[in-house]
Amino acid sequence: MQLESPDEDLPAIQVSLNEFVSAAEQMFIPDQLDNFLRFVLAGRLQYHNKLARIFINARQGASAPPMSQYQLYRDIDSVIGITRDLPFQLPLAIFPLASFRDALTEDNHLKCPLSCPKVCGFSSYVQYFDKHTFKDVIGIPLHRIPNMALGKADRRHITRIFFPQLYRQGQSPAIPPETMTVIYEKCLRPAVVGLNPVDRSRWPITYSTAMNLYRDQKGKFHFGTVDFPSNLLDKLGPKLLEMFQMQDGLHGTFFVHELRGTKGASHHDPSNAGARHAALNAVFHLFDMSLVRPEDWVVDIGLEIQHEGHIDIFHSLDLHCIFSQIQYRIIDDADWHNLVFERYFPPKGGPVANALQHFPSASYYRQWQTLMDGLDKDHAEIIQNHHLQWFHQLYWVPHPESDRMWSTRKGGKGWIMLPPGEPRHCPRIAINPRFIGKDMTVALVVGTP
Repeated sequence: MQLESPDEDLPAIQVSLNEFVSAAEQMFIPDQLDNFLRFVLAGRLQYHNKLARIFINARQGASAPPMSQYQLYRDIDSVIGITRDLPFQLPLAIFPLASFRDALTEDNHLKCPLSCPKVCGFSSYVQYFDKHTFKDVIGIPLHRIPNMALGKADRRHITRIFFPQLYRQGQSPAIPPETMTVIYEKCLRPAVVGLNPVDRSRWPITYSTAMNLYRDQKGKFHFGTVDFPSNLLDKLGPKLLEMFQMQDGLHGTFFVHELRGTKGASHHDPSNAGARHAALNAVFHLFDMSLVRPEDWVVDIGLEIQHEGHIDIFHSLDLHCIFSQIQYRIIDDADWHNLVFERYFPPKGGPVANALQHFPSASYYRQWQTLMDGLDKDHAEIIQNHHLQWFHQLYWVPHPESDRMWSTRKGGKGWIMLPPGEPRHCPRIAINPRFIGKDMTVALVVGTP
């Protein structure tokens, strides 16, 4: 059974930017236009008579500066585990009624090997089944498999239950209400109450009663949790799976544990073994490591590279190390403030250009908007004026066009080309007027000093 584009399971080929551009240029001929469009727009390439998926690695083939000129840090961005148990050493806050928004609906790049219609498993999960039953196996992205939130053991953690037998190609992964009723009344509530009867009164008898309990008079849901003691979790996992196995369509259930947003809490030196272990232990603090099997887990590692030489690029007009050609405009004082600065740091309540590009994707811009939203108008003005003094110290910035941060539009009145010549497509930059004419040693240099 084959999945349709763009979800088909294809072999992957990683290429550098140079390799991607070179291949695209070779295809940009009349009899190859279909292949060209498929390559540059869909990331597909016919390779040795097979269709492959192209991934671009911008770092591949790039030259690195000398080790003495940069610092390398590492942290753990996220952790995902696929198990058939609940390996926690902290209480699990279980949702009697799970929030629909807590189901996994976005691709986390993990797939479930699913042989239709009998068996589902992961590389480690597959060992629980007879490997000889895996015929016509296809890889199904996890977020396409019907799932629901079970509970949380930490602010940044969530455990979900996945039901591979409910998967239907081309259909929504949402679990229908009648199935949710079976899950709650025949599996979840009996398992929890059977192991921890003291909390019986906190679990509504029926699913419909739970729906009414967690919905206010305006029809809005307020999803609560009931803490389940950590010393019973080793029994809860198997009990849940046993009860799911007794229900039609709920066989082969498994748990997915996800820790998100841990970046910044686990910074460490990647060359220091002790620091690496300490960072991993800090992230896994909620798990009982005696129950954790490494082969069941995926850890997303982030690298942060700091190159000091790149910090001051806006404090010089010697641009030959940055650009091979540019077009620039010397901005007057009024436009430097009203057009340039206020586009990069818009005032609270000020007009926002429609269909902005680049800016909404910049992390600083989103942080600035969040900051402005949290301040009253007077305090927002103080903060903006403080940033303006810093902005005045910049020699140049990308010229903010009407809808984008970086523009390469060709020529036009008032634009000066460097090196001199006919107008052409290249980056447009705005020059701070404070550094032109006042200091005669400052000169724009592109190409050669």
